Amino acid sequence: MKRIAFVGTVGAGKTTLFNALQGNYTLARKTQAVEFNDKGDIDTPGEYFSHPAGITP
Repeated sequence: MKRIAFVGTVGAGKTTLFNALQGNYTLARKTQAVEFNDKGDIDTPGEYFSHPAGITP
C-alpha cells in the first residue's frame, strides 16, 4: 500500500481536496455578492456552505 501526504498552509485546500477525492464535497462557489428579492430577503450566496450551523465568526 502506498501513502501520500498533503502538506500546505492553513486554507490551502488540503481537506477540500481530500473530500473531493472521496466524493464528499458539494460544489458551491462563494461570492461577495448580496442578492435582494422582491420579498425583502437578502441572500449571500455560499454563506451556508461556510457556516452550515448558522454561526458566523
